[in-house]
Amino acid sequence: MPRFPIREIHIKRISLIFIGAILLFTAGCATVPRKGAGREALSSQTVKINGKDYLPLTVVAMYYQMKWEWDPVAKKAEIGKGEDLLAFYVGMEYAVVIHGANYRRPEKLNSPVVFYEGAVAIPADFAIQRITKILGPPQAVARNPSKLIQKYAVRKVVLDAGHGGMDPGAIGRSGLREKDVTLDIVRRIKDELSANGIDIILTRDRDKFISLSGRTRIANDNDVDFFVSIHANANRSRSIRGFEVYYLSNAVDDTARAAEAAENSFLKVDDSSFYVRNTDLEATVWDLVYTENREESIELAKYITKSVDAFTSLNDRGIRGARFYVLKGVEMPSVLVEVGYISNAAEERNLKDKAYRQAVASAIAKGILNYKKVYESTDGFTR
Repeated sequence: MPRFPIREIHIKRISLIFIGAILLFTAGCATVPRKGAGREALSSQTVKINGKDYLPLTVVAMYYQMKWEWDPVAKKAEIGKGEDLLAFYVGMEYAVVIHGANYRRPEKLNSPVVFYEGAVAIPADFAIQRITKILGPPQAVARNPSKLIQKYAVRKVVLDAGHGGMDPGAIGRSGLREKDVTLDIVRRIKDELSANGIDIILTRDRDKFISLSGRTRIANDNDVDFFVSIHANANRSRSIRGFEVYYLSNAVDDTARAAEAAENSFLKVDDSSFYVRNTDLEATVWDLVYTENREESIELAKYITKSVDAFTSLNDRGIRGARFYVLKGVEMPSVLVEVGYISNAAEERNLKDKAYRQAVASAIAKGILNYKKVYESTDGFTR
């Protein structure tokens, strides 16, 4: 059974970036302390940073059953109940108590708030001794465990047909264009997933150029669960053939570098500064998004690969990490599927065939649906 990051019920999407970081702080502990465990439960989660005891704010929020949010511009994290909040600022030795719209009061901390191992951490003594006096004790949710459980559900998936418009993608020896192959396969995947109750959003439904940042915005703005980008590969060596699935990673091999160069080639005409980060902290925050979703992305890649290997004659070239820009901006598990090498004469002939494209599309859809079943069997506070 694959492991999944935990998700807190009350958070906004931007807050998801910290969830993977909980695992780094707590060495695998991902449960809310049971009622009656008291301060010992929180104390057991402390870590030493610069010789002082700290607690990850996400663990504190879960213990007290509070909502929490992160503002990367202000470098501010908040936890609270309703209009009663505590705001923490990275690098500052104080917190701000907020009651409603007009009340603000500073609270001195014994050490500064830090951004460590990918998450905000606050002084442990303040978390254990002061928060209950300011915001009240933990809610008695242990009697109602259902309030703590959130079932994962795959409701919406973005299917991204690679290239389009002025960007033809790879072109085979007979003139077959990648942009036409990907759009046809994406439409076929859409039909199968839609028939199984999944709401499908296409980044493009016709021969149209969509910038890389525009594709990621479509996914992020529609609160989707998976992002699947479909492409056809090419190589100077015309003997290379086969099927590959990529997830976002900085660890790459020569094959991944070649694929990156091809698929990222139109970044220079991208109409956005999306990939220009304003601060080092923001870059770190976005790296956490990738870290959080990487495990799920790898699992999704495995299920798609297994299905394509079982239901088609395509050569399985494996699962690889690469730095595809179209994956770099999305806030959910994502993969890029290379359905074959259009530079290989045999695979170009196959990709021209509608029945063959249908078989490939069906196999990819089956892989997504198979992973959907496993993904949805996981509860919100279970790994």
